[in-house]
Amino acid sequence: MPPKNRSKTVVKKVAVERASDADLVDKQTLDLEFLSQVDSSSDEDAISKTFHFMSHGLSEGSREYVKASCLAVEQICEDDEGLLTMIKADGIEQMLAIIRYVPTADISPSLSEAVNAAAAALHRRAALWLEHVDEVDFHLLPEVLYVATWLGAEDEDVALHALGAIERFVLHAVENSTLLLESDGLEVLHRIIGAHRAPELVTEALMLLFRVCDLPPETIVGHVVKESGLIQTVVESMQHAPLNMRLQFAGLRLLALWARFRAPEVDPNIPSMSMNDVKDLIGLLKEARAMDVAQEVISNLQRSGLAHAASWMSVIALRLPESDPLPEVDETTEVPSRKPSKRGSLKKVSVDPRQLSK
Repeated sequence: MPPKNRSKTVVKKVAVERASDADLVDKQTLDLEFLSQVDSSSDEDAISKTFHFMSHGLSEGSREYVKASCLAVEQICEDDEGLLTMIKADGIEQMLAIIRYVPTADISPSLSEAVNAAAAALHRRAALWLEHVDEVDFHLLPEVLYVATWLGAEDEDVALHALGAIERFVLHAVENSTLLLESDGLEVLHRIIGAHRAPELVTEALMLLFRVCDLPPETIVGHVVKESGLIQTVVESMQHAPLNMRLQFAGLRLLALWARFRAPEVDPNIPSMSMNDVKDLIGLLKEARAMDVAQEVISNLQRSGLAHAASWMSVIALRLPESDPLPEVDETTEVPSRKPSKRGSLKKVSVDPRQLSK
């Protein structure tokens, strides 16, 4: 190629590259301007786009995109309207996916702090909304359960206010308890108990479980059996706070409530279709060794000189089935492993934000 033609080709290539760079700069400017205008009044598409830009910024290492999108999330969470719109846009799930991606990503501390600030704003708004949600608006119960499911295991304040909100709905109308059960509400409460160890929070959760489960057997038994690890988690929670008598009473009362269906063959109020579930429920109580933890509570009270309280607990524990005898163990016998409960093994959504940005 003659030198003159070669020179023209190089000039054209440089011009194309400059034009491409200019287009990228113009696009980034428009995107950042869009993010600056996102607030609590934005619609679902705008919120979804915000998380798309956040994911894109994290995957590409773009400081401007990440900080602008995190600031936009904080603006969305300025009032309840923004939170409800975020729920409709599945924004909470996307935010959690990003939070769990950040520790594994090679990003600067300042970007990590920006994401954490956005997450903190989301937690604060969720807790405030749950604290003030009106139980008369029964159509908001699915949203309450949604927030409790995704954020209750992540933040203690959200969990505590979620328990309070659910309790208000349950006390307002019995129908809300049925709706709660049909919406896998026991799984939501199980996740909260399994994720937190604070005795006050666990006690509130156990008391709420008692209210929710205080229904006719044909309504409740199948749901408890379906959430089979719940009984084991309740027993473990009691074992972690053996001297907290308020928690022990709440747990023992709940276990006794579940154990009241221990004789289906002589109870005409239990439909035959539920008898297998009842037998399974009693089996779960035996497997969790509910009677053993009850006896430990009674023993602690007796050693403390609280004979009247011990007698009270003994009466409650009468409903519990006797635990199966422990197998004899010798050097040649392998100890059977107990099926783990959901404490410490909760299902956590792990999504690569790079997939969200596609």
